[in-house]
Amino acid sequence: HLNICIMTKIDKLLEQIGEDKHTNPATTSNKFKKDLYEFCKSEFPWTCEHVAAEFGTHKGQTTKILSEVFDKVYTVNLPDNFNEARRINADRDNIEYVGLDLYKSDVYDKITENHISLFLIDAGHSTDNVLTDFTRAINMNTAEPCYFVFDDCGLIYDVKEAVDSLIEFGKLEIVREIGHPKGYDFKNGRVLNLGAEGLICKLIN
Repeated sequence: HLNICIMTKIDKLLEQIGEDKHTNPATTSNKFKKDLYEFCKSEFPWTCEHVAAEFGTHKGQTTKILSEVFDKVYTVNLPDNFNEARRINADRDNIEYVGLDLYKSDVYDKITENHISLFLIDAGHSTDNVLTDFTRAINMNTAEPCYFVFDDCGLIYDVKEAVDSLIEFGKLEIVREIGHPKGYDFKNGRVLNLGAEGLICKLIN
């Protein structure tokens, strides 16, 4: 019965969002969002306070999924780029919009007071950007355990290279793949040739 309730809730959320990676290449797929939702629901107890941080807001669609699961969500994007995210999440009071350039400004002063249980890394997609985001995250107030979620691992070589290096050097371990599997074609010129759409990894302290 629990699985039916979860599926019903997530399906309603996805219907509200109304688009996924098939129609908007810059967002995550419905399968990615659903897999992330179900992982978080099973991993984090209902009665405990948990916080998530998202680097790269875009339209706030995946932010909405996170806000359904976590008590507080910080989402970071360039200043004045939150209009669509605020619109789609107008019914939410647990999202804090942090406006700054991740690669020019420090995020530590803006997100200091909470133990963060999960980081969603989906901002700059160069190898250096992803590694910089990871370094910023681990220097923040992380919880134990702490998870990292990466989008576009199977689509963009630089993202995969960065995540693979973090795994190789013992910083992260893979928990599970999420989203569509390797080889999936989004029918918009984007094929997951490198691996699954996304990865959930656990921080190794």
